[in-house]
Order: sequence, then structure tokens, then C-alpha cells
Amino acid sequence: MLARLKDNKGFTFIELMMVMVMLGILLQMAWTFSGDLRKRSSDVAAVADGRNLITVVRNNFVNLDDVNYAQSDGNKVGVATTGGAPREAVFSLSPGVKARIEAGSVSGVADQGYFEAFLFNVNGTGDETPSGKREFWYLADEANDIYSLPLF
Repeated sequence: MLARLKDNKGFTFIELMMVMVMLGILLQMAWTFSGDLRKRSSDVAAVADGRNLITVVRNNFVNLDDVNYAQSDGNKVGVATTGGAPREAVFSLSPGVKARIEAGSVSGVADQGYFEAFLFNVNGTGDETPSGKREFWYLADEANDIYSLPLF
């Protein structure tokens, strides 16, 4: 019987605890990485919406459409003319994407179109901005022929 106790081939309690600790550390690293990926993918949605919005704005500049981009209704951008009359929205933002558009953002006059916006996703990466999230800046200034898109 004494030989049987010495020939025990099982794991000790310490060995089992060390495996559990290592698995816990790996799980925490995977959880953190997955959360970071979710936030960054939300940021990418805001960047994609911004690039599409700039394309719409430039088309409105070319067509001399009368749009006040600062007038929005939820996720719909440009729901009024520069005179304040209602119009069909020129762009709809994706779910979770919000825009802070400067008040002077208008079109409708040849070579005088101006658009400036900060887009962010409510589920995106945190930052020290007015929204508390990472914001992406877009500028379209037809008078000075300046078009700016963020790099991501």
C-alpha cells in the first residue's frame, strides 16, 4: 500500500491552480482585445460615413443644391434649405454614428459651398473631445478649394 501512495501519477493542487491562473490571464487578454476591436470597428463606421457624406456634399456643391447641413433630424443630415424650409435629407448616418456639424455649413451658391463636420460613434474609442469619443474631422471648402479627410 505504501508503494501505491508513492506511485501517484495525478496533478497536485498547486499545479491545477497555476493552470487556472494562466487560463484566467489569457481570458482577460482576449476579452480586452475583443473590446478594443469592437470600439475600433465603430470608429471605422464613423470614418466610412464621413467619407460618404463628403461625397454627397461635393455633389451638392456641383449641383448647387440649397442645403443647410447643420439642420439635422436624428441621424438624417441636411433636412432644411438655407432659408429654413424643410427638404428631403441628403444623407442618413449609420446607427450609432453622430455628427457635430458647424453652423456655417451650407451650399447653393456657386463656388461658395462650405462644410465642416466632426463625426464619431457612440460606441467608439474614448477621447478627450466634446463628445467624449474619438472624433473625425471633415472639411469641404469650395471657395478655397480645400477638401480634408481624416487618415485612419
